[in-house]
Amino acid sequence: MAWLAITASFFNIYPLLLSLSKKAKFLWNDKCEQAFEELKAILKSAPVLSAPDFDHQFKLPVNASDVAAGAVLLQENKDRVDHPICYFSKKLNTNYRNYSTVKKECLALVLVLQHFEVYVSSSCAPVIVFSDHNPLVFLHKLKNKNQRILRWSLMLKEYNLEIRHNKGKENLIADCISRV
Repeated sequence: MAWLAITASFFNIYPLLLSLSKKAKFLWNDKCEQAFEELKAILKSAPVLSAPDFDHQFKLPVNASDVAAGAVLLQENKDRVDHPICYFSKKLNTNYRNYSTVKKECLALVLVLQHFEVYVSSSCAPVIVFSDHNPLVFLHKLKNKNQRILRWSLMLKEYNLEIRHNKGKENLIADCISRV
């Protein structure tokens, strides 16, 4: 999370944060555009992005919103600071938007793992998945699964995952990316 604080010091993200509020009317202006462009430039440049080290553990915060799925593949450096390796965001189609919350969150995890396949399948250590949706932690134990969730849970068993629950405010990176 330290990189997020460093990033925030480079530009004023307040106009973007205002646009995320459910109560505020969405208004995209020049300040929002400028902050968005600066954020994109910073997220794509060094020292924020790091090269993966397949001998070390990956962390994968994942989230699904009503409109998109998002995640960031992280890895701790020698100073114990999480650095992003790469990002994922995918807009949900109309059918996916009608899914229940548990299905959206599970779908997000499936899409993310497919996208980061080259990283997570090559990792020696378990990949720690962080989700603000607690039922994902117990996905393998859920009873009365529908067919779709059953297929997804069987697919997830192919990966060396450790799924942990994070409070929504602690899953900030994936939450922001899933709303893009």
